[in-house]
Amino acid sequence: MKNIFGVNFKIGKLQLAILIAGFLFLATKGNAQTINGVLGTPVTFNTKAEISTTKTSNSYLTLQYNLNSNSQSGWTVRIQANSDFSNGTATIAASFVSLTYASSVGGPSGTSSRGYQSLSTSTAKSMVNTNGNITGGNRSFQQRFNMRVAGGNHLNVGSGTYNTTLTVTIFDKNGNVMATNSNITVSFVVSYSSTCQGATLNTYSSAQGTFNTYAEQMAGMTVTDALSVQYSPNGATCDEWSLNVRAAGNFTNGSQSVAPQFFSLRFNRVSTGTPTATQIGVNNTPVVLNNTDVVLINGSNAPFGANVFTEHKFDMLIQGGNHLMVPNGTYTGTLILSLYNSNNVLVSTSTVAVSFQVNSVSNSFTLELQNSANEIDIVFNTLESYMNGVSVNKSRGMRVVGYQPYQVIIKTSGLNLIGPDSNTIPVAAVNVQTTKYTSSSGGISTFTRALSTVDQVIITNPMVDYTHQVVEYDLRYYTAANDSRLAGKTGTFNTTVLFVIIPQ
Repeated sequence: MKNIFGVNFKIGKLQLAILIAGFLFLATKGNAQTINGVLGTPVTFNTKAEISTTKTSNSYLTLQYNLNSNSQSGWTVRIQANSDFSNGTATIAASFVSLTYASSVGGPSGTSSRGYQSLSTSTAKSMVNTNGNITGGNRSFQQRFNMRVAGGNHLNVGSGTYNTTLTVTIFDKNGNVMATNSNITVSFVVSYSSTCQGATLNTYSSAQGTFNTYAEQMAGMTVTDALSVQYSPNGATCDEWSLNVRAAGNFTNGSQSVAPQFFSLRFNRVSTGTPTATQIGVNNTPVVLNNTDVVLINGSNAPFGANVFTEHKFDMLIQGGNHLMVPNGTYTGTLILSLYNSNNVLVSTSTVAVSFQVNSVSNSFTLELQNSANEIDIVFNTLESYMNGVSVNKSRGMRVVGYQPYQVIIKTSGLNLIGPDSNTIPVAAVNVQTTKYTSSSGGISTFTRALSTVDQVIITNPMVDYTHQVVEYDLRYYTAANDSRLAGKTGTFNTTVLFVIIPQ
C-alpha cells in the first residue's frame, strides 16, 4: 500500500511540476517584447496663414518599450510610414511630416537625436544615435519624439484629421529585431480649408434687352442687372475663389443666330451677403463671352462667410452692328457659370438661359434681292475693262414692300474688297445706282453712291400714293474708267453689301 501511495505521490509531483512549467511559460509570453505608442497634442492648422507655416508638436509621440533581451551599444530605433496621411477623401504625402528624438524616461544612457527625419513609405528611417547598452535593469523605458509638419499648398486639399500608421522597430547592433509594432497611429489636423467643399452655385436671368429701331441695333445697349449669380457656401471656407463663364453656343431664334463674341458681362454689385466688391478686388471691366471659359472674378482677395448667402449682379453689354440685323424675335443663349477654388479645382456649376429681343419696326418692311441680284460679278479680263470701266445691271433687282414712308440705306461690311494673299481694293472703287423700275417716280427719290461702310441713303419713298407700297428697283454696279485703284489687281475680290430699310 505504501508503494502504491508512493506512486500516487510521485505522479502528483509530476503533475505539479508540469503545471508550474506551464505557468512559467505563460508568464514569459505575458512579458513579451512590446512597443506601444502614446500621443500628445497633434499639430493643428487653423488659418490660411498657418497652413503656409511649418508647425511642430513637442513630445507628440511617446514610445513605450518592454524588452526581454539585452543589447550592446549600437542598437537603434527605425520608423517607417505605412501610407501617406489621409482624412478619408484627400491625402498628404508622408514626406511632409518629420520626427526627431527628443528625450527618454528611463532606459540606457547615451541616446541622442539624429535630427528631424522625414517619414517615408518605402524606407525605415533611423531615429537615434546610441552608445549605451540595454541591460536587465533598463529594458522598460520610454522615448519621446517631436513631430513637425511642413506648411505649404499641399495642406490646402480639405479640412479634417489626417492619419497614418507607423511601423516602429528596435534593432540590435547586429541588425536583429528586438521588438516591433506596425500599427502605431499618428495624425495632424487641418481645420482651415479653401477647397470650398459643399459650396453651391445658382444663377438666373434678371432682365432682358429689346431693340426697337435700326438706330438701337447699330448702337447696341447695356442691360443692367441682366444676370444674377448666387453663392451658397454652406459651411465651407472659400478663399481665393474664382468665377468663370462660357457660352454653350450662339444666341439663337430658330435658324437665325448671333455669335456670343458680341456680348460681354460686367460685374455690377454685391446685392446680398459678403464679401464686398472692394474686399473681393473685382473691377467693372467688361468680359467678352466665348465658347471657352473666361474669368469674371479672378482669385477673390476675401473668402465667403461660412453659411452666408451671397448674390452678385452682372450687366450684359450687347455690341451694336450689322450682326443685329436679324429678323424680329427672342434670341436666347445658354451660359455656364463655374465656381473654382484656390487650386483651380471646379467646385460647382450653374447653367442659365439669357436672351434679348429684336422688335424692330424696320422688320415690318420686306426688302428682297431678286433676279440674281444677291450675287454681283464685276469682271475685268481685258484692257478695255480697265480703260472704260465695267457695268453690271440687275433689272428689277430689288423689291420693297412697305406700308409707311421709308428709306433704304446701303453700306458694306468692311472697308475693302478682300482678294488673294491679303490684297485689297477699296470698296469705294465700286458705285451702285438705283432707279425705280417704272418710268414714273411718284415722288420716290433714288441715288447713286460709292460703296462705303458708312450708312448712305440710296432710296427715299415718301409713300404719297398707295400704288407705291410695292415697288421694284433696278440696280447697277459699275466702276469708273481708268480707276488707278484697280490697276494691277488680279484674282477674286469680295465684300458684302447690305441694304437696310428703315421707317422715315
